[in-house]
Amino acid sequence: MRFWPAPARTVAPARPAAPRDLTHQIDEGFIVALSAVRLSVKNSVIMRTVRDGEPWNEAEAIHLARRAIEALITELDETATRLSHDSDAAAPTERASRTARSRRDQARIRRGRDEVARLSARSRTLRGVVERLTAARDDESIVRDLALRARDDTLSELMQARLIPRAQRVPVSDEEHREAIAGVKADLQRLLDERTGY
Repeated sequence: MRFWPAPARTVAPARPAAPRDLTHQIDEGFIVALSAVRLSVKNSVIMRTVRDGEPWNEAEAIHLARRAIEALITELDETATRLSHDSDAAAPTERASRTARSRRDQARIRRGRDEVARLSARSRTLRGVVERLTAARDDESIVRDLALRARDDTLSELMQARLIPRAQRVPVSDEEHREAIAGVKADLQRLLDERTGY
C-alpha cells in the first residue's frame, strides 16, 4: 500500500500545427479576394440602379469589375510591402542573437524570429494573391463572369427587398407612447421580482 502520491508524469506540449503550404494559402486568399471584388461590383451596380436609375449595362459592369480588381491589387500590394518592412524591423540583429545569454533574451530572440517568419509568410501570400488577381484582371472571361455574377446577386437582393412586406406605421400620441413604455417597465419589474423573489 502506497501513502504518497505517484510522481506526476510530464506531458509533452502539443506540437503546433504545420503551416499550410504557400500555394494553398494563395488559393484561399484568391477566393476571398474574388468574393470581395464581386461584392464591390454588386454594391456599385445597386447604387447605379437604385440611386441613379441606370439600366443594366454589361460593359459598365465589366469596367466596374476591372476597377475593383485594380483597387484590390493596389491595396494588397501596399499591405505586402508594409509587412515586408515590418518583418525587417522585427528581425533580431546578428549581434543580439550572438549575445543572448539569459532565458529571457533567448525567448525574445525566438519570438522575434517567429514574428519574422509569420510576417514573411503573410507578405509572400499577399504577393501571390496579387499575381493571381493581375492575371484575372487581364482575363476577359473572368472579369465578365464577375460582372454577370454581380448582376445575378443584385437581382436576387433587389427581389428579396421587394418581397419583404411593409406594415403601415400606426400613429401613436405622446401619451400612448408614455403609457406603452410604462407598461414595458412594469412588466420587466414584475419579471425581475419573480426571478429574484423580492
